[in-house]
Amino acid sequence: MFHGRIVPLALALSAGCGDRPPDPAGAPRADAPGDEWLSESAYRFGDVMAGDALFGRVYVRVTGDNRRVIVVEPLQSRVSIWTPDGRRLADLGGPGEGPGDLTLPSHVDLDDTGFYVRDDAKFSFFSYDGMPLGTVSSLPTSVSWQGHYIQARMVLDDGSFLGFPLIPASIEFGLWGDDPIHTTPVLRVRKTGGRWVQNEVLRYNHRNATLRVPYRDGSYFAAQPYSDSDWPRWDRETGSVLLGRRVGEDLRPGEAELVEVSASGDTVWRRRVALAPVRLTQAILRPTLDSLEAMLKRREADRPGILGLGGRSARDLAEEVLYAPEYLPSFSSFMLSASSGQVWLRS
Repeated sequence: MFHGRIVPLALALSAGCGDRPPDPAGAPRADAPGDEWLSESAYRFGDVMAGDALFGRVYVRVTGDNRRVIVVEPLQSRVSIWTPDGRRLADLGGPGEGPGDLTLPSHVDLDDTGFYVRDDAKFSFFSYDGMPLGTVSSLPTSVSWQGHYIQARMVLDDGSFLGFPLIPASIEFGLWGDDPIHTTPVLRVRKTGGRWVQNEVLRYNHRNATLRVPYRDGSYFAAQPYSDSDWPRWDRETGSVLLGRRVGEDLRPGEAELVEVSASGDTVWRRRVALAPVRLTQAILRPTLDSLEAMLKRREADRPGILGLGGRSARDLAEEVLYAPEYLPSFSSFMLSASSGQVWLRS
């Protein structure tokens, strides 16, 4: 169930969507957001106090014809299929390694024949009636990039995978003596001649994405609330990656750039979006700093001396570790709408 304010950007992503001709590949174009919409909840899954459909953390996708709602519950290793009026058609999965079983599923995506669910070990394919269509094992743990395991995010029709290396935050910050790592590649990985081959599709920037609080015996890591790093999104329908850029020497405050890159590394299209720039004022920043300061004080109270403040206050440390650009990032998240061929940016 969703209720809140969103800012839609009606960007036609393929020929035939919208009333504008497609741009030449690589040609940037500036678009303005549409009218502000106010959504109202239409359906409710489960019940707060009773019923057999109690959800915790879930992933939800709706088919393009709005006839099926797919709900993935990672902690229950379960997938359920619903009609939009709230009727449950099937329960799938359950812990296990066999066909139709799931182990901590973390993603669901749709295609013409049905949908697939990605878990820790494999991709499981189902029809929209709930019939298992097959499984594809994910990348083995021996496949790595500079020693880091590659998490497969998408399996393509030719059997290759799109994914990225999982880089620990301590290595990202260079805490083990190496240079910090501020960019990560999206890789296409395929098995050829009995060996795994990697090709870089694109590289995205994640500088200022992670908040680090230095402790005397380690570090505490969290997400930076005002991060303006890049956002990659995976489009199963086209087998490509959509990258959202929020910062760069070529981007002014409030601007974002969307780039679709094919699995072969070719730029399909590039478009620039202009939103109204919003300064990160002290009024906006203060509650975030208050919350971070309170957390640091609790940690120091639990383990005196852990922060090594050395005369500094918890407030000083909070201001030091929090990334606070002059302007808010142009968008905080975005998603692809399979049913409309649009991109929706959340400002």
